[in-house]
Amino acid sequence: MQDDITTIHGLSSAALAEVRRIERQKKDRWPGSIGSAMVRWRSFVHQPNRRLWEYESGGCTEWACCGDPWQAREHLEAVMLAMSRRRARELRNLVDALDRRY
Repeated sequence: MQDDITTIHGLSSAALAEVRRIERQKKDRWPGSIGSAMVRWRSFVHQPNRRLWEYESGGCTEWACCGDPWQAREHLEAVMLAMSRRRARELRNLVDALDRRY
């Protein structure tokens, strides 16, 4: 799910602009990668069998294919650390809600 534009519902336009800037600056990111990470983490924590998923036998864990939920969560954390405190708080609120569900 690689989009040219990252959209994360619940973030202000200023926070999205920071995410896009970080995606352009980091070598291990691409346009839309953080939106993809958010979608992957959200879909994972909403799966009823999420606690049974094991890294070694959890199926396809190729980020470019299906995505690894743990890698997605790590990407989100890295971006939150790179953002300004105010804008990171917006993303942190969304991610924390998913973390609590997990």
